[in-house]
Amino acid sequence: MLNRWMTIAILFAAAMGMAFAQKPDPAQRVRAAYQAESRVTLSGVMRTTSTVQATEISSEVVVYRKAGMTRYEYRSPELRGLVLIDKGDTLIRLDPTTRTATVETVHRSPATVDLVLKNYRAELSEQEQLLGRQTDVITLKPRRGSGPTRKLWIDRATGLVLRTEQYNSSGKLVSRSFYSSVDWKASPPDSLFTVPDGWKQVVAPVQTERHWEKEDLSRRLGFTVREPGYVPPGFVLDGFHLVIRPNAQPSAHIRYVDGLNSISIFEHRCPAGRGRGFQWGRRMGRRGNCEFFISSEGNVLVKEVGGIRFIVVGDLPESELQKVIDSLR
Repeated sequence: MLNRWMTIAILFAAAMGMAFAQKPDPAQRVRAAYQAESRVTLSGVMRTTSTVQATEISSEVVVYRKAGMTRYEYRSPELRGLVLIDKGDTLIRLDPTTRTATVETVHRSPATVDLVLKNYRAELSEQEQLLGRQTDVITLKPRRGSGPTRKLWIDRATGLVLRTEQYNSSGKLVSRSFYSSVDWKASPPDSLFTVPDGWKQVVAPVQTERHWEKEDLSRRLGFTVREPGYVPPGFVLDGFHLVIRPNAQPSAHIRYVDGLNSISIFEHRCPAGRGRGFQWGRRMGRRGNCEFFISSEGNVLVKEVGGIRFIVVGDLPESELQKVIDSLR
């Protein structure tokens, strides 16, 4: 009898050990998802929906992936015919109406997944089938304070994210994307990721993703670009950028990131008699020496000091953004 119970106990322990061993580690699944972006080959159809100022914008995109490159062919009426080719450090926009390829250099932040896992806790919510495949549903939640939340459906076999949902710091769903079909055996030709023969190739007039040195950007704008003395814990400097918009002053754009969230600081001259140049959202009144707005990107604070306008934008509590803008002097 004793041997029988010992045998049962051993079998039970072994079964429990197998169960624990099979339970995926959420952080490792997230790392696998980031790695899959550069090694999975496929073609498929993706549907995306974003909410901008209470309006839902949906699109359907044909996607091709190969060796770290991705091609997006837009089918929605507003963007029909547009093609984007992402080659990691280069973004190519193909306009079939003019047979023009616009090329832009893109900066990729290093160690993105490390920053995500440093500031966000990965939790296994459930396991679910999508497109007939088993996925691990992982939720990324802020480790401290408030912030956005992201939900990922990660294919167990390849690590590819088959569905994504993004929620803002108030818990509202702001975007989602998912594959409606995938051809896992596809082998897209290299020609899909290059500029077609006979097309005109131009460099984007404004490289919005170009990283500037602070001193060079200050000389370009004619005033000293200022960095904040305070940013919330977990945020790191992503870079300095130049923003040029029609009928608006050229602006410095200083961006801080924590893996999922970002804080944008815009700085530009404000000549007498000129307005803001562009609207930042719904005005909610004044907060001390600042104007307060609510926009689709989050909260916005605006102030002017010495002829320079500072705009701080982020999906963070107003009190945190106030500390950031108060530290700009």
